[in-house]
Amino acid sequence: MDELDRTRQLLELLNIGIVKCLEKKSNLGVCKVELEQRAPADRHNVLMWEQRNTCFLPEDLKSFFLTSDGFQLSWCVKMDNGPQPLGKMRINRVSQLVRIGGTVQTSQVNPSIADLEGDSDQEDEVSGLEKPTFDNRCKIYELDPCDGYGKVCLVYRESKAGGNEPKIEIWFLDRALRWHYLTDSFIAYYRLMLMHLGLPQWQYALTDIGLSQQTQQWFNVFAQVRLELDREILCESSEDTKSRAQSSQLDINKVFKGKTDKRKAMTSQTQQNPGNMKKKALVPSANKTQSVPGTRVMASSSQISNKGLK
Repeated sequence: MDELDRTRQLLELLNIGIVKCLEKKSNLGVCKVELEQRAPADRHNVLMWEQRNTCFLPEDLKSFFLTSDGFQLSWCVKMDNGPQPLGKMRINRVSQLVRIGGTVQTSQVNPSIADLEGDSDQEDEVSGLEKPTFDNRCKIYELDPCDGYGKVCLVYRESKAGGNEPKIEIWFLDRALRWHYLTDSFIAYYRLMLMHLGLPQWQYALTDIGLSQQTQQWFNVFAQVRLELDREILCESSEDTKSRAQSSQLDINKVFKGKTDKRKAMTSQTQQNPGNMKKKALVPSANKTQSVPGTRVMASSSQISNKGLK
């Protein structure tokens, strides 16, 4: 068995039968399902990439490259004027895994996204995770150019705990240069790509922006169940974020509860019965006169004054 045949078998196992699944949808108009056959990446090229970028590829992505140097699958749909390209799944080759931001130098005439430095304190609204930045604090590499409507990126984020190994995640950068968290590993993103059948702009289904009406129509035809799952996941994530935000809010009433409550109770009593409070203040009790010497003097002087009035 030659190397290309072995690669083909491994890809069939990795792709969970996505080609056969699409071919079975011929009754819905799916046609021209084409999987580009690619040989494994040279191990030396993979090691050279790691040395050049001073970081290690995640093990799942490295194993993928050593099985196939990138990935591309496309399919069309039958229309009145002939087959029209619709679905596309792509993972860049090792040589195309280029860094964006950070060390990229641009001019004032032709700025790029590298000129925009994100705020490290900002968090993704859905996931609650810290958004990556374009400076040297984290390394960002392009996995999929997404035909111009965004970028799927492999992100190395420095751990706040002070560990040596950075966190590796998959994020989506939209055309408005907003970051959206997708998954915590390459293999999880790869499975998501297959389950969404590579439909146009499917990454937006996992963001707060959502899909366009046209893309929603394609999902209703080819992957309606997947669209419903994405909505449930997005709703659960937003609810978790809201609950975390509410729990993190400081309740001033609880913090200062104690003396202030007693003062409020006293002030409310004085407002309701101001006469009784004056009497209590002027006429001391017998117990107080015995325990406090100053009160004893006040009591005797009042008695003397009363005798004088009589």
